[in-house]
Amino acid sequence: MKVIVIPDKFKGTLTAKQAGEIISKGIISVMPFCSVLRLTAADGGDGTVDAYLDNVGGKKLYAKVKGPNGQEVNAPFALLEDGTAVIEMATASGLILAAEGSSPLYTDTYGTGQLIKAALDAGCRRIIIGIGGSATNDGGVGMASALGVRFLDKAGRSIAPTGAGLYALDSIDMSGLDRRLDGMEVLVACDVDNPLCGPTGAAEVFSRQKGASEAAVKILDRNLRHLAEVVKRDLGMDMLSVPGGGAAGGLGGGLLIFLNAILTPGADLLLDACNFETHATDADLIITGEGCFDSQSLHGKLPTAIAARARGKRVAIIGGCIRLTEKEAEDAGFFCVEQSAPDGLTMDQIKARCESDLFAAAERVARRML
Repeated sequence: MKVIVIPDKFKGTLTAKQAGEIISKGIISVMPFCSVLRLTAADGGDGTVDAYLDNVGGKKLYAKVKGPNGQEVNAPFALLEDGTAVIEMATASGLILAAEGSSPLYTDTYGTGQLIKAALDAGCRRIIIGIGGSATNDGGVGMASALGVRFLDKAGRSIAPTGAGLYALDSIDMSGLDRRLDGMEVLVACDVDNPLCGPTGAAEVFSRQKGASEAAVKILDRNLRHLAEVVKRDLGMDMLSVPGGGAAGGLGGGLLIFLNAILTPGADLLLDACNFETHATDADLIITGEGCFDSQSLHGKLPTAIAARARGKRVAIIGGCIRLTEKEAEDAGFFCVEQSAPDGLTMDQIKARCESDLFAAAERVARRML
């Protein structure tokens, strides 16, 4: 019997690689006769760089860049053997790096642009950038500024490349954009399809979790809409209608407009990188997992991408918590759903027992398979 183990991270407790190791041990403890293949994957968020390095080889490099609040950060990126650079914007402009009490009104993606520049300096010929986990809401203006695009106010001075600073924007000058980006393929690993503005846009859906007050949410949405108006006038491009344009506080739309990037589901990029379909051809069971299996999981997240591409194979999912019904999980392609963390625990309690709980959940999946 062949079992493939390919979880996403259990955010706040375990990396995808750690979770895969624990699930594999749990399966083997019940089915010692089976062959377990552990694959590393991600959906464009945390762990994307390491997943690519595990699957296709290359080297991890580091660059000193500005964090979301302007602090110095030593951010990693991967340079794969084929010359592709893989970047996680969260390592430069992520929420995990934001100062306590900071607001997305005043954070920016400048460091992400510096990380792209470092990849160009390293000789990359193609770029893949994962944009999960952002602390920002600047429409990608910070990123583009670091690469030579000028965003000017009515007096011809550079604006602050932040969510708040966008309101002063009067014109965009693309003439200084790093010419090494001309014709370069830039793929954006994006797991949401939210537009830039409006009730399902970047500010309204995501900015509160980044520290925005209710007043700030309205300001950020207004300022992103203003950015889109200037983009339309100066560059002739529609930033408002792009599916995924609202990802990472509008960085998705900014990458598309300013770097001519292509937004694509991050999970599919990683599943291609690890040759998932080839490995799944003779699999008897595929086990995936993530920290919380909920309604968001059904829209571009790794576990549902696995179920969609499993081609009729039996797919089980282990969630730290489960927020979907059995019927919803079955409709998404899962024959078995297991929750690892008991309800009612504090985060400290979950962290303390996450390994043993995940091991036990994997054992339950194996017994159900038998």
